[in-house]
Amino acid sequence: MSLRRLELIGLAASAAVGAALTPGTISGDARSMLITFLGLFSASILPTVSLLVNSMTTGGRSIHSIQKLESELQAAMDALFLLFGCIAVAVGALIALAISPPVMLTRVPYLTTEVLPRIGQALVVCAASTIVLRAGQIPAILRRSLAVRYEIALTEARRKLADNAPEPGATRQAFPNHPDFGKVVPLQELQGRDPK
Repeated sequence: MSLRRLELIGLAASAAVGAALTPGTISGDARSMLITFLGLFSASILPTVSLLVNSMTTGGRSIHSIQKLESELQAAMDALFLLFGCIAVAVGALIALAISPPVMLTRVPYLTTEVLPRIGQALVVCAASTIVLRAGQIPAILRRSLAVRYEIALTEARRKLADNAPEPGATRQAFPNHPDFGKVVPLQELQGRDPK
């Protein structure tokens, strides 16, 4: 069974659980805590997206590295925007659950007391489940993009080091050897000299 299929089954199960909850279960303190959690989560998404966008610069990078970094950043942004959309759905459903229904809808039996609250709760639980399931992808994507940026920085540092390194001949000219350096002298010639 593929991961996609398991995820879809999990989402269907979470929607069923949300619909099976007694209407009014997600209200009061539970709703306030959920909205606070979702608000904090969404507040962290937009700065993360702006940081990801600003990390895409072209200075001295290879085309392969730029394409690899772009695909990682694209995956991270897609995952972040999916989470942001799920948060919007959950908050919208929570607000809809908190608002009194129009009078004309209350005339339909069970619509405002059973059907609509259960649909709203199913949306909230399904969206919250998606957020929890997908939140684990973000650190993995960010780690992969950090690894790509590390490779790019390492390649740039090696290239700059190679560009700034002096030529082997230039080093020899800067530090010339004494003309007698490495000269072979017979032992007899050394023994005939006066020690000083």
